[in-house]
Amino acid sequence: MGVSENFAELLDYLANPAGFQTRRRFTRWARAKLSLPAGGGVGPGYLPPEAWWQALLAAAPEPDTALAALSRATGLYFFPSREWPPRLMRFLKKLRVTRLLEAGAGRGYVSEALAPLAREAGLQFLAVDRGDGEFAADLPASPLVRAGDAFHAARTFRPQAIFYAWPPPGQSVLPFFDAPEVRYVIVAGEAGGGVTGSRKDWELLPHKKSGLLSRFCRGRAGQAHHQVTIFWQPDPESDRGGRDISRPPGPVKRGG
Repeated sequence: MGVSENFAELLDYLANPAGFQTRRRFTRWARAKLSLPAGGGVGPGYLPPEAWWQALLAAAPEPDTALAALSRATGLYFFPSREWPPRLMRFLKKLRVTRLLEAGAGRGYVSEALAPLAREAGLQFLAVDRGDGEFAADLPASPLVRAGDAFHAARTFRPQAIFYAWPPPGQSVLPFFDAPEVRYVIVAGEAGGGVTGSRKDWELLPHKKSGLLSRFCRGRAGQAHHQVTIFWQPDPESDRGGRDISRPPGPVKRGG
């Protein structure tokens, strides 16, 4: 599918970021393009498709600068294409996950895509955010996102998998594994921690970049620096038995 848009508002802003009128036009355009769906419950159809993102990045003289500008205008840190949420659902279905928690859901830009797909797949889904992040406070938020602490939600909601896009610098995901049923934490951000999340997670927890989930998405710092990583907690009993902990555990056992 071809993309006919010329991205004039973006290109004008990148050429003259200090101009009041160009900044206002760009902000209005960005917020319209990357907005929550009216009414909700429609699935990922409101997300721009990958072809649109590829055309935008090809048009921008400096793609990383363009993504950073979009982030500032919209308060979004993670930009999934329309094709990305179904990939996550297929991944979770393969692992027989039945409960998914989205931590740090912000305004619910991703939550609105995940919730209908989770319902269709028979997954229970909960999105939470503490409300103290850097997302734009003057923009609408999805009613799907509940105010609350994600670590508390992991103990009460008892998910087997947690999706966390762009955790704050220094924020470790280790406490999630104190919850009794958490097996996977799926983090969208930069590798190595520090910019997103904690460096100690990369030192202490088994993890692996997901090629499947790292496609059809990008982050505010640029496509080259962005990836989706699966963290898991090794099973001490299995580890003593010689299991290779460089590989994530298998599907969730039924009834788990």
